[in-house]
Amino acid sequence: MSISPLGGQERLRAAAAAAALRANSASRVPSGPGAPRQPDAVSISDPARSLAAAHQAVVGAPDVREDRVSALKAAIADGTYTVDSRNLARKLLSS
Repeated sequence: MSISPLGGQERLRAAAAAAALRANSASRVPSGPGAPRQPDAVSISDPARSLAAAHQAVVGAPDVREDRVSALKAAIADGTYTVDSRNLARKLLSS
């Protein structure tokens, strides 16, 4: 494998890139053992806090409302459960 020598334009680009790297590294904050470190900080917005609270409320809620299910089962077993057909049709058409 042979490495071709750099031409004039390639040398200029390489020199400019090296100079830019040196300038960037010189302007950076020193990061050694003696360099002062700033503590990390995070701030959470009010909408994010509200969203987190809502999420926790949903996670804590049961998937099935056992009281409602048991009441419906009892009404079906007793034969007292009735469906208003007009109301059911209205809701089916509206959705």
